[in-house]
Amino acid sequence: MAGLPDIQCQVQEEIDRVVGKDRLPTIKDRENLSYTEATLHEAMRLGTVVPVGLPHSTMCDTKVGGYDVPQDTVVMINHWALHHDPNYWKDVEKFDPTRYLDENGKLGMKPESWLPFSAGRRVCLGEVVAKPELHLIFATIMQRFKITLPEGTNPELKLGGSSSNTQPAPFKIIVEDRINT
Repeated sequence: MAGLPDIQCQVQEEIDRVVGKDRLPTIKDRENLSYTEATLHEAMRLGTVVPVGLPHSTMCDTKVGGYDVPQDTVVMINHWALHHDPNYWKDVEKFDPTRYLDENGKLGMKPESWLPFSAGRRVCLGEVVAKPELHLIFATIMQRFKITLPEGTNPELKLGGSSSNTQPAPFKIIVEDRINT
């Protein structure tokens, strides 16, 4: 958010309007924080934590996209490719939370190419815990703090890591209290 001050401001305005500054955000607030939730969705898309999913194997012979896939073929989902496919995402490298909002500004259906926790029978078991926790942590940080970059810092966030997980390269931020100032 430090490199996206306009988006940070919109998230904070929504949190101030829905939650206020006198209490912490709760899980119940989540349904009324559509822009905040959409911002998290976009962060999970562009910052794909697990670029390539765990290996699985086919249980029987099948066809996928016109290709024959024999039984016992090892299959891995390339989440990074799904999240960066220009056939599904307009301006694929642009951070744009409005992709997930309907015409009324409410969180809409997720595109079929958005799978930060994988899908189907092998979906990440931690999804039911991670999504509400991410919401609480992000909403609380955005409510309480303004995050900026030091003067002269490049706002581009570089991701590194491996095919099993990504991590940001070291960076510096400035964190200012929004509540007690």
